[in-house]
Amino acid sequence: MEKNFPRSSCHFDYIMAADVVYHHPFLDELLLTFDHLCKNDTVILWAMKFRLEEENRFVDRFQTLFDLEMVSNFPSLNIALYKAMRKGRMKARPSKLEV
Repeated sequence: MEKNFPRSSCHFDYIMAADVVYHHPFLDELLLTFDHLCKNDTVILWAMKFRLEEENRFVDRFQTLFDLEMVSNFPSLNIALYKAMRKGRMKARPSKLEV
């Protein structure tokens, strides 16, 4: 990943992800991708449909690196919209985007 997306040249204010937790053999790689692409001030906006217990375990692992705030919830559809930032940064920086 460093070859194609060197940390020194990548800076994303926002990463938008929708329904990316679906191919369970690659969840470790997904977490590594979030970790690699996010700077301290990057905001992740993430919509997710919960289908299996594996998704809950991924969210638990995600929260070891990122603070996670539920922005909206659609229980009848098992879908949630989250905002995330690196651990300790959510309170330190006001959001540019009010959802």
